[in-house]
Amino acid sequence: MTGRRTSACALALVLAAGAGGLPSAPATATAPQVAVAPTDAPVGAPVTVTLTGWPTGTVQLEICGNQARRGALDCAAGAARQLYVADPQPLAARLTVAAPPVACPCVVRARTLAPDAAASVVGTAAIDVTDLTAPVAPAGPDRTGLRLTGLSVAPAERDWATVFALRGEIVIDVDLRNDGTAEVGAAQLSLLTGRPGRPTSVVEATDVAPLPAGRGTTVRIVVPVDGPLYGRYAVQGRLTTADPVGDADAVVFEVQTERYPWGWAALAGLLVVGLLVRQTVGWRRDHRSAS
Repeated sequence: MTGRRTSACALALVLAAGAGGLPSAPATATAPQVAVAPTDAPVGAPVTVTLTGWPTGTVQLEICGNQARRGALDCAAGAARQLYVADPQPLAARLTVAAPPVACPCVVRARTLAPDAAASVVGTAAIDVTDLTAPVAPAGPDRTGLRLTGLSVAPAERDWATVFALRGEIVIDVDLRNDGTAEVGAAQLSLLTGRPGRPTSVVEATDVAPLPAGRGTTVRIVVPVDGPLYGRYAVQGRLTTADPVGDADAVVFEVQTERYPWGWAALAGLLVVGLLVRQTVGWRRDHRSAS
């Protein structure tokens, strides 16, 4: 009797594990974002700047004219504020509106302070400095404006390889747009994959075709994973152009997903059921013989 109860308990546990592994958890993605409130203020007034999805490190906030097209040349660097970002969760900070060296359209610019300026992550949010009187920036060459507009993980295919975790790969769709006035040249997407917080496996870089001004594109990337794909994984990406113009042509992102192949759990459940049926038939046979 004890054996039958033990087998029944084992069957319940295995089937519960298999049922829990059927769906794949929704993917989460983060891309650095900047928001400012209020969106109009005079010089000297405080505004609240909210950063979301930024990488760990020191970030500098500053008011810039000319939509920061020329980078630091358009910004009030002397009145900038620095803060430390510990995680991708939203972080709000107060910033006093300063007069940039050139006229609006104005933005609040956030950028990471990396040793290599080309590696800085940059984001902006529009703000109207209501009482600004400043010279208009001189006309310059056309500039690119590559940005990330969407990031998603494609659902896993329902074939034998994925059901039994015989093949590990993550398919990511990266949506890009060029809001600048010049074509973005050929770009390259570098990737790291691994467990969240410590992705260390280098994935072969993907080439991205040139993107004309005002156009968008979707790049589908198949990221191989060493060994069976089971549990939670993170993929970090960095896209840089071959001929970067300005300091906003590096696109950085991270996406996380969960996969729980249920094939082995289902197979184990079938084996337990078979053992249970065999044990039950044997018990009934022995009971009839004893009678």
